[in-house]
Amino acid sequence: MIKYKVQVENSCLDFLNDLEKYNISLHNQLCDTTREICSDPFKSKFKKLEGTERDYRDRSGNYRIVYFVNDSTVFITKIGQRKNVYEWDIGCPKLSKKKIRSIR
Repeated sequence: MIKYKVQVENSCLDFLNDLEKYNISLHNQLCDTTREICSDPFKSKFKKLEGTERDYRDRSGNYRIVYFVNDSTVFITKIGQRKNVYEWDIGCPKLSKKKIRSIR
């Protein structure tokens, strides 16, 4: 089994950090879903986004986590409510050190 590294966009990490302060149950729910994605990002329950070649999403209640996989790294690009997460520009961001943080 491949062990995947995780890279999270700063805005997603900030969102999770804010949730930890104000809504611990939702924070734990999203972190559990993120761990599940990282253990096997190609499970059949994860949906491939239409119109993209390598973007996937997973559902966690009313929230969605959008990510893509490159080699052995999972890049989490969006975390947000179902109603507006798809309105954002989804796709592979330019991977700069300022926008992406590693999580272990």
